Amino acid sequence: MRLQTSARIHLDHLRFNFHQIQRAIAPARLIPVVKADAYGHGAVRVSKCLVDEGAQLLAVAQFQEAMALRDSGIHVPILIFGRLFPEELPDAIRAGFRLTVFGEEDIRWIEKAAGNRPAHVHVNMETGMGRVGVLPAQEQTVVDMLTRSSHCVWEGVYSHFATSDETDKTYAHLQLNCFQAILRRLKANSQIPPMVHMANSGAILDMPETRFDTCRCGIMLYGHYPSKDTGRSIPLKQVMRLTTRIAHLRRLPAGHNVSYGRRWQTDRETTIAVLPIGYADGLRRHLTGQLQVMIGTRYYPVVGTITMDQIMVDVGDDPVNVGDEVLIWGDTENGSIQVIDVAEAMGSIPYELTCGISRRVPRVVVDEEK
Repeated sequence: MRLQTSARIHLDHLRFNFHQIQRAIAPARLIPVVKADAYGHGAVRVSKCLVDEGAQLLAVAQFQEAMALRDSGIHVPILIFGRLFPEELPDAIRAGFRLTVFGEEDIRWIEKAAGNRPAHVHVNMETGMGRVGVLPAQEQTVVDMLTRSSHCVWEGVYSHFATSDETDKTYAHLQLNCFQAILRRLKANSQIPPMVHMANSGAILDMPETRFDTCRCGIMLYGHYPSKDTGRSIPLKQVMRLTTRIAHLRRLPAGHNVSYGRRWQTDRETTIAVLPIGYADGLRRHLTGQLQVMIGTRYYPVVGTITMDQIMVDVGDDPVNVGDEVLIWGDTENGSIQVIDVAEAMGSIPYELTCGISRRVPRVVVDEEK
């Protein structure tokens, strides 16, 4: 069946990115972040590919995400960033997941749920993100509880940057200094675990001193730099290629309204191509007036309000045809449209765009190396 709209997932590009990042951070190990369905790329297929390439630990946000990977036959350890509640802990410990500890309560819950099984844990330390993590006043109590625990195997300690993708790294360095002070206290008491990680994509690029022995990486794996402000020292290839096809061609006279709200009118006689993709597929309505697409080797503006199921493109007098493929974003032999440019146009970030491609859009796995 010939698909009208699809998101092609290039596993060869994923492999390329994984090895480029791993090479850059060596000897540190890379923890691929595959939460949110691998940022919209398909967590199972992405995770299996990365494990085949040597990934020894994956990371997700929620218990359900980790279970879905286990049920698919992925057996490497999986770190869960989010809190697990008591009813989830027995299955999580049985599955060998790496659990995040945020305070004393988590340790008590784990102790009750563990039975005779070890529970591998990572401690999230608050260094300035202000979201979750062990606060300074709780630090020593939590560390002492873990050290004495008969069920918790303390495997890692980590924190998370709030501004590593910004040009001004002042606050990021304050966070790093805070985390380094925590590590010094742990070392002084011989309480430091074997894994230490803080660097995310922005820090991997711009703050090599944050890499420690392990780094967490999400958005760069999928071929996107976290923002316009970060460096470009690691070459990347976009993993997702989002395309659709021309469904209709309409020749309209000058002064004709296009789409809801009459926000755009033709200023001349022109041809409007109608594409079967819209905000129900993940093209945010905020992209109205900001989006360009590629047909063949040329770029064309999307005109009029983006609708639920369709967008309109002004192709002028160019010889395009119903059925022609249209690139929304991704890399092609004829050129590319970068997700980060689309995100910047609507005041957003690449993460939101790839995560936002809906399930209505089929994911088609492409592997040009095989």
